[in-house]
Amino acid sequence: MRPLLSTLILSSNLLLSASAFASLDLDALREAVRARDLPRIAQMSEASSGEPLEMYPQYYWLNLQIKQISEEDANAFLTRFPNTPLANRFREDWLKELAARQSWASFEREYGKLDSPSVELQCFKSQAALARNDSSTLSSNKSFWFTGKPVASACNPVFDALFKSGALTNNDAWWRIRQALAGDRADFARQLSARVDSPVEFSAKNLAALKNAPEKQLSKQGNSRADRELQLYALELIGRKNPDQAARLIEELGDQLSVEDQRFAWQQLGLFAARRHHPSASIWLGKATLNDLEEEDQAWLLRSALRAEDWPAVEQRINVLPKETREKKTYRYWLARAYEAQNKPAEARAIYVSLSDGFDYYGLLSQEKLGTMLEESRAPYTLNKDEMKQVAALPGVIRALRLNQQGWRVEANREWNFAMQGLSDTQLLAAAELAQKNKMFDRSIYSAERTKSIHDFTLRYPRPYQADIELAAKTQDLDPAWVYGLIRQESRFISDIRSSANAAGLMQLMPDTAKWVAGKMKFSDFKPSDVTDVEINTQMGAYYLAYWANNFNGNAILTTAGYNAGPGNARKWRSAAEMDPTIYIETIPFSETRDYVKKVLTNASHYAHYYPNSPTQLNQRLQAVQPPQ
Repeated sequence: MRPLLSTLILSSNLLLSASAFASLDLDALREAVRARDLPRIAQMSEASSGEPLEMYPQYYWLNLQIKQISEEDANAFLTRFPNTPLANRFREDWLKELAARQSWASFEREYGKLDSPSVELQCFKSQAALARNDSSTLSSNKSFWFTGKPVASACNPVFDALFKSGALTNNDAWWRIRQALAGDRADFARQLSARVDSPVEFSAKNLAALKNAPEKQLSKQGNSRADRELQLYALELIGRKNPDQAARLIEELGDQLSVEDQRFAWQQLGLFAARRHHPSASIWLGKATLNDLEEEDQAWLLRSALRAEDWPAVEQRINVLPKETREKKTYRYWLARAYEAQNKPAEARAIYVSLSDGFDYYGLLSQEKLGTMLEESRAPYTLNKDEMKQVAALPGVIRALRLNQQGWRVEANREWNFAMQGLSDTQLLAAAELAQKNKMFDRSIYSAERTKSIHDFTLRYPRPYQADIELAAKTQDLDPAWVYGLIRQESRFISDIRSSANAAGLMQLMPDTAKWVAGKMKFSDFKPSDVTDVEINTQMGAYYLAYWANNFNGNAILTTAGYNAGPGNARKWRSAAEMDPTIYIETIPFSETRDYVKKVLTNASHYAHYYPNSPTQLNQRLQAVQPPQ
């Protein structure tokens, strides 16, 4: 019996001459997929043979029945459409299905074709090896155990084997239980306790009672390992509500806690307090162990010291980080600042020089520290026709353009990004030009930003909708470079884009915000659907930005942070004393907002090169953050 997909491919090949220029209706395909209408999808696959998007109906036809298809069906698709993002997506799903079938030989043959296998697939790979009585791959999965968060269930048989072999021990099990409780994942800690014979202290009833009244746990006299862990958990819960009370309790308990446990308690209290900008956070972290920290916790070690402007602590905490972490731009910049503050100018300058070849936030700050700004020509790079034709003929680019034309933006972006891999600088610029001509401004920026030595800043920092945006900025007396910088980060100039939170349009206005602004601007006939109109959106967004700029006395940092996270948060993140603007930005608790502020203000500095009266230096946009009045 011929495999299903092979039959489908054979029949579709016979239609090639008649349908080579047929147009696949992606809306119809979406509806067929939602209805799980396999015969209709098969018809669409046959009718679209020879089209750039022919793989899409075939992919959905296979994926909807992945539990029933044969290995021949899957292999036929993967062979026909190699090195494509859709094939990669299908390969990942197919590997999971092969694992479910325990078809380990087939799994191992296909697994080697993945570039970046997930943790789940890596654990399935070890299961495949175990099925051959080969335990040599187990050690590569051992690191997956060391997290306080759940991991894929595919790793459980691998963990079983590691515990059985002695590669993981009871102490490792207790380590993970501690980390789970530190993340307030009590139910997960209870599940993990099965690795240490399920002590009664970890029953669901006991854990629920502890969470309701953590102070009672501290009065218990038990000395078991379970009691120790729950005592630390109780201190953590108290610290989340009242950090100062938790600090007093840690001091009062004193020798009742081992030195190791005291240090862990200070670590967890300090990390929580750092995220809340508690003034004692850095002091508490100074009493901590500071081992086994995840990357975000490592960052809060630095941020707590920055908030206290404790420059020796900044230097010390950066220098004890793993090498690959401290070599990141954030840590290199702040190490330079620490050296500078401690009168070590040669050490600081060496780092600033190493960062100054970039056009990002830290690159601009470093250039300004050195007093040497990189040249940014606003003359477009001249592309030749052959380069444009070469890029336009790439199959992935063709598919991306077709998908985008029919509104399949997510899939178009995947195809585009995949097609950019391995391109030269001139090819990337040609792709950026092509995307811009097709109003795929987000993909244009994506491509232009990836050049290494040949740059075109008119493509990196484009000015679509120039008349509307500049008029809106002028009407509200705003710097047009700032407005452009904000739009570039908010929407990448995709005028009809909507976020998962339902923010819409170029300046990503939330429905309630749009309604409020419409009232203020007296737009009596405003409809919610108007928010994606370029003229209306930019007028309303500029009004909203100017409103908060006035409320924040023109401070671009607070206004930008407030635009993203809400003005109440921007106010709350201030200190009782005047703050260095870069420290305020670096210690914003929301990672999205922290990154957003850096990028918007960096964008604005680049856009300023278009406008003679706009400051091109980033530091000119960074005003000191004043304390609450």
